[in-house]
Amino acid sequence: MISAVIADDEEKICRLIQALGDWDRIGIHVIATASNGLEALKIIRETKTDILITDIRMPGCDGIQLIEEIKKISPETHIIIVSGYAEFSYAQAAVRFGVTDYLLKPINKDMLNDSLSKIKDMILHERETETKLELSQKKLDTNATAIRSSFITDYLIDPNKIFTMAELQEQYQLDMSGGIYQFICAKIDGKNNKENQKFIWDRFISVLTKDLRNICKDQVYLAQNCYLYGFLDYPSKEQETIRKSLKNALNKINSLNGLFPDDSISLAVGYSIKDISELGKAFLSAKEMIKERIVLGVGKVMEWKPERKVLYEKKLLEKYTRSITNALEIWSEEGLIKANQELSEDILSLKDAGGREILETVIQAGNLFIMRLNLSDQTRHLEAYYEKCNNCSTTTQLLDSFQLYTKEIMHSLAEVREDEVDRSIRLAKQYINNHYAEQITLEDVSSYLGLTPTYFSSFFKKKTNTGFAKYLMNVRVEAAKVLLKESNSSVSEICSKVGYNDIKHFTKVFEQVTGVKPAAYRKLYG
Repeated sequence: MISAVIADDEEKICRLIQALGDWDRIGIHVIATASNGLEALKIIRETKTDILITDIRMPGCDGIQLIEEIKKISPETHIIIVSGYAEFSYAQAAVRFGVTDYLLKPINKDMLNDSLSKIKDMILHERETETKLELSQKKLDTNATAIRSSFITDYLIDPNKIFTMAELQEQYQLDMSGGIYQFICAKIDGKNNKENQKFIWDRFISVLTKDLRNICKDQVYLAQNCYLYGFLDYPSKEQETIRKSLKNALNKINSLNGLFPDDSISLAVGYSIKDISELGKAFLSAKEMIKERIVLGVGKVMEWKPERKVLYEKKLLEKYTRSITNALEIWSEEGLIKANQELSEDILSLKDAGGREILETVIQAGNLFIMRLNLSDQTRHLEAYYEKCNNCSTTTQLLDSFQLYTKEIMHSLAEVREDEVDRSIRLAKQYINNHYAEQITLEDVSSYLGLTPTYFSSFFKKKTNTGFAKYLMNVRVEAAKVLLKESNSSVSEICSKVGYNDIKHFTKVFEQVTGVKPAAYRKLYG
């Protein structure tokens, strides 16, 4: 709604203007009347009214002076002056000082409403133009921010990228001072609600920008989900001030804990550099340092320290690889669970291990586990596992997540694996029944099934309650029994037909299974 004030030292003129105006139709609301210029100024100062309709001559303030004062305190206010014929030349002079329109007394209804309609259209056009300018400026500001923050995005994609000073200044609009350069990385741990993340990061960026504006030559920020990355450029003498300011800024954000009790923000500070060719390494130092929170605790500022290779020296991954390889050879779910538990216990037993190394070790262990299973949707599992690990805020939570996720995969595979085993058993038996007369081996059958001999031997014995060699022997003896009963072939010929080359060995095996020699079996049942 457009607002208007009517000012005249004669009350009846104010009432007349109110009566003549088609206010509702035009869309203007009269918010007040004034009896003199000073009163009109007070109302305009307090309300920033859109339209003032005033007599050119009133006590308390000269007409031209009134117009000048109003234009100072509220330049967007449109003024309609009302004057008598004798004051016409005075009114024309007032127009040159910023008056929008003037009306002669006696006031004509049509002329008043035409003037009000014209001014209303002007105000609406001005508001629309102002809105477009604001949106355009906001878009320019957003684009400028996006261009500057793309500097950090490029390092997320390729931390080995090297820029020249000219590229940083021209391509990314960075105001490089040649002082100290440093990256920071913040992380939200908790429920990771998307709306909360945006609010927290907007507030954190605002706090950092304000607290560091008089210290830093330049600062750039990029929020990505639960992470916030920042780049600081400041004089070397301000290093200690920067350190304290970052701690204070983090404390301010974590004081919002009442709003988001399930979230906690940690801040990692990478090492400082002076050579722009090392910007990529400096970025990685902050990105890696944030991982230390799983050991040092969340809600803190963590300053760069070199990584210790405790787990690497103990060769825990090599030990874990051997364990799961052996368990997978025979598909021992118990063996896989045990390998995962032992890795977790080994990690917890090493008190000097850092968060970066622990997180990297657990991620690699999970990746090894997933890849060795040859899952059809392997990429999805790898990405899901990586996200789970990075959202853990303590070592215990990380290791629990590792064990739980691997168990879930094994359980989801159990039913499918069971069906595959049953099918493999059927195919193995079929292959043996079709080829028992040949010199077949366990390796031949496992190769036919596409399995390792160890794994095939293990599940075959588990499912049939007998080993491969014994099962093959029983099949051959059963075939020999049929031939002995139903054919005239000699024992020697039958020996050859059921896959044996040595008649003595055949006779021994046959007697071991049936309790009698082949010739005696024929006499009894032939």
